Amino acid sequence: WKEQILKHLPKDVPLNILDVGTGAGFFACILSEEGHHVTAIDKSDGMLACAGENTASLVVSPLFLKIDVNQLCFADDSFDIIVTRNVTWTIEHPEEVYANFKRILKPGGKLLIYDANWHKHFFDEALMERVCAREERHLEKYGSSGVVSGNDKEYFLTLPLSNTDRPQWDHLTLSRLGFIVEVEEDIGRWLYEDWEKELYGESPLFEVLAIKPEMSEDKTRVKSYWQKRAASFGFDASDEALNEWKNRINRHLPEGRLKVLDAGTGPGFMAVVFALLGHEVIGVDLCSKMIEQAKANTEQLGLSLTFLCTDAGELPFEDNTFDVVVCRNVIWALTNPVEVLESWRRVLKPGGTLMYFDGNHYYYLFNEDDRKARDAYIARHGLVHDAPVGVDFSEMERAAKSLPLSKEKRPDWDISILPTLGFEVTYIELKSPQDKEKEQDISSTCYYNTFMMVAKKLPDNLDN
Repeated sequence: WKEQILKHLPKDVPLNILDVGTGAGFFACILSEEGHHVTAIDKSDGMLACAGENTASLVVSPLFLKIDVNQLCFADDSFDIIVTRNVTWTIEHPEEVYANFKRILKPGGKLLIYDANWHKHFFDEALMERVCAREERHLEKYGSSGVVSGNDKEYFLTLPLSNTDRPQWDHLTLSRLGFIVEVEEDIGRWLYEDWEKELYGESPLFEVLAIKPEMSEDKTRVKSYWQKRAASFGFDASDEALNEWKNRINRHLPEGRLKVLDAGTGPGFMAVVFALLGHEVIGVDLCSKMIEQAKANTEQLGLSLTFLCTDAGELPFEDNTFDVVVCRNVIWALTNPVEVLESWRRVLKPGGTLMYFDGNHYYYLFNEDDRKARDAYIARHGLVHDAPVGVDFSEMERAAKSLPLSKEKRPDWDISILPTLGFEVTYIELKSPQDKEKEQDISSTCYYNTFMMVAKKLPDNLDN
């Protein structure tokens, strides 16, 4: 096992390693022996007690913590390596956990998953027959009963990965999250003892190596800015804007309870709006601080929503998952807006609704008329918002100079690009600076266009 793992690690460099679901501490011990700083987690008191005994006998000192894999609480970019063995099949929300693995890995860090299709035989009669035959041969050869075909079947059937083809699922999901992924199948032929090969042969052990890529300089600047801004966003049930937004969007939605993705959820405002309308909502955001704020805001309202920390365009979800994808004030800040829109289309069901709200936030950097309008507005009203502590608004302005949509006149760009990506634009609502002046909308958005776009996902085989 050391040879298998260490071939993926740099030599003679002490690394920060997280062993997820450490059990009796096997990985934690052997990696500590190699001089690495190992944090090992498990939610079982019994397993942690056993692991503590093993470390004492081996004179190694990994740090053991009682933490559920579904509730990882480590800071961003904490670990060089994450390792896990025979654990990921137990995960209740695997997409969310894999997104969290990426969040807590350092750029360039590696995730090593060792697992197998342990319970596929419950869904395949021929496979079940072969598993039972192996159990009989194991008993005859080794004189001990090894049970793979039964035990806690009722529990196994509740787990989402029990009837999933792996490692194909892992490869696809991790790739969607932006990892660079390699898979090696049936590594048990090198690692298993003979009795294990006999008993577990119908569920070959696989290795998934996933590398977290470095983030681009532009995206790093944008993320850094919004991480700092996160603490300044909050709202409560008495916020009149919640009702205003409910009324604004509801007329564009089909009947029934919808599955909604709030992409770039920020503090969770739009997620709350859709939840209050009775829909099932998942919110994603690149910034972990925004996710923390969104959870706090929704819990304050008595709502229980799912939030994942991942890039708005790096979505672990299956194709055709959502009825609606919504976002507010997100697209302008993307470093790769076309790719992100393609990702949103992928996860939308056929005929599903794309709804977003945006504006020409930094068009004044490239357009003289917008710059003059901004200067005139500031001369009359001043800057509306005071910068929160630790936030420099000019930091985002500097970052915006290299964002592709800062120089585009919108929504003209959106109207032209959406049909090429397989959408039909069904509604546009545009507010110009003049419109907002007439409405006495004295806000920081008065000097540029803001707009609402609603589009429908067209079938893949429809000619443009």
